[in-house]
Amino acid sequence: MTLLILVLLSLLWRPNQAAALSCSDPCTDPDACQQVINECTSRLDTLAKSKDTLSNQIKILTSQVELTLLKINQTEVTIKNLIKEIEDLTQKINTLDVDLNQLSSTFIELTAKNYKLNKSNIGLYQLFLSGFDNYIHQYKYLTVIQKEIRNSLLNLETARTNYDIQKEEKKKKQSELDSLQKRLSEQKTSLARQKESKISLLEVTKNDEKRYQQLRAAAENELKSLLQAKFVGKRAVKKGEAVGLMGNTGYSFGDHLHFGLYNLAENDLSQWSYPNDVDPTDYLKSHLWPMNDPIEITQGRGHTKYSYLYSDRFHHGIDLVSPNKTIRAIEDGVAYFYRNAESSLGNHIKIFHSDGKMSLYLHLQ
Repeated sequence: MTLLILVLLSLLWRPNQAAALSCSDPCTDPDACQQVINECTSRLDTLAKSKDTLSNQIKILTSQVELTLLKINQTEVTIKNLIKEIEDLTQKINTLDVDLNQLSSTFIELTAKNYKLNKSNIGLYQLFLSGFDNYIHQYKYLTVIQKEIRNSLLNLETARTNYDIQKEEKKKKQSELDSLQKRLSEQKTSLARQKESKISLLEVTKNDEKRYQQLRAAAENELKSLLQAKFVGKRAVKKGEAVGLMGNTGYSFGDHLHFGLYNLAENDLSQWSYPNDVDPTDYLKSHLWPMNDPIEITQGRGHTKYSYLYSDRFHHGIDLVSPNKTIRAIEDGVAYFYRNAESSLGNHIKIFHSDGKMSLYLHLQ
């Protein structure tokens, strides 16, 4: 009975491994890192579903930073291991290269001997000249040489195959290393943004819950004004044509043009959804920017220093400012004009282009 009680107590006192796991502790093994990343991702998902308060938002941003640091740690460990594997493969390839050269030399040497022996034409005439014993000796020697040639050729082919395999393996590892180094760079950029978001959150809200809720409401009102704007007409426009003026948004971060790009044809207008945008950067570079220089991008697309204010914590489109408030069509198309009588926040234009793209221009006078 005493033994049973002790066993039960030991089970009750066993530390909870999941609870003891820390998202801020570094790891030294990629697989172990992944286990911690999975657990911390699950915790972050749970936290994201909690009540939207300033305190919880700070916890979310802190958790995102810790999670990204873990991913960076995992990538760095993987890179370190991969570099070691590439170094080992390089050593193997160098050794195989030497072996290959030696085997090639041996094969050439044996082939030359075989040629000389065959040239001496060991036959009946040679049997009468040199005697039977000498004939047998030369015949056996020729047989040995030919066998060595076959073995040498086999070894040469095996060495060459191994050499090619190792070279291909190194090439794959090097490609993997390049991808990991690119990923590491992206993760570090993401980390910098997340840290910036946390600093921005504390600076903008002054660590005040009421201020935070006001900012959240303003962000939601921006989208609401866009969706409630009424269609007032459409017309064809040319690339570079002035279609409007940047208006006073009344939003906390100042006047700006919100520009978005979508894969949407004019006939599919009813299927338009604000979050279904695509990154407009490359498209704008190959066409025309909607404002004249000098242009400043005050908020990019994606996870930005202010994206915590949006319901999906993602900023769709990009925000632009310029001393010249004129808004221009980035390409020929059909422009649909929308007005919101209650708020200029919602005044916008949707321009449908012949390549299946639709450009959005939001916050107009």
